[in-house]
Amino acid sequence: MNIMKKLMSIMAAAALTFSLAACGSKTETSEQPQTSTEGSNTETTSLGVIDVVSREEGSGTRSAFEEIIRFNVDGEDPMTSNATIKDGNGVVATYVAGNESAIGYVSFVTLEEKASELKGLTVDGVEPTAANVLEGTYGVSRPFMMVYKDENLTDVERAFIDFLASKDGLEVLESTGTIVDTANAEDFDMSKYDNLTGNMTLGGSTSTEKAVKAAADEFTALFPKVTYTYDGTGSGTGVKNAQDGTYTLGFASRELKESEIESGLAYSTLCMDGIAVVVNKENSTNDITLEQIREVYTGKITDWNEVK
Repeated sequence: MNIMKKLMSIMAAAALTFSLAACGSKTETSEQPQTSTEGSNTETTSLGVIDVVSREEGSGTRSAFEEIIRFNVDGEDPMTSNATIKDGNGVVATYVAGNESAIGYVSFVTLEEKASELKGLTVDGVEPTAANVLEGTYGVSRPFMMVYKDENLTDVERAFIDFLASKDGLEVLESTGTIVDTANAEDFDMSKYDNLTGNMTLGGSTSTEKAVKAAADEFTALFPKVTYTYDGTGSGTGVKNAQDGTYTLGFASRELKESEIESGLAYSTLCMDGIAVVVNKENSTNDITLEQIREVYTGKITDWNEVK
């Protein structure tokens, strides 16, 4: 009888141990997928601290971006001291493509070249395309303006203005990375201008300098007796010096102020400039507002959870 009781006790204990072990195994199995799901959600909804990437000082793309977003210039909020600085559009693209938490900005041309590696964010719901820049709906863009006093122009400047508006001139501007509309442009007819001789005094924005110089080089190749100078002094000085005649043609990389328009200047949009805001392909963020871009680059927004 005692032996029977001992056997029953041993069997009961074994059964209890098996039951506890089975329960423990079941709990571990049921919790495992939950842990995996939580990890997945963390990766797709939160990338933590934003790695802010900007270009080097002196970069035309950087100065354009800062002017458009309104930080780090003319007394605006400074850029965050935690920004990662990279030289060149290509280097920025490579860095962002390899860092899931990074945000940067590049030219449209670079985004197009690196489309398989980068994601271009929509800004206020608008895609970064040349068509949207020309339509005025994409926010990270600006006009390159040409200004002058009509009475200060010679036949040389009038011919150059004609060239800039022609298909030939617009294609030169486009080759420098600017955005142009050639839909209604006609070929440049140089036969209208015989024996052009003289010097064009150009100046203003450093951002427009590359495009304007490229067009001026092409123009002076057509008219070998024409020369030019370009003084990169900034948009404000470009407008001011066009007003007083120091420059026969001035250039600004922004919209003109009402006071500048009211001063009697003639003006036209030379071309447009657009910049793409880019993130890593694994970043689930698809859209950002202009104000959020500003707050990210000035350090007011520091975590991807705040970009909603």
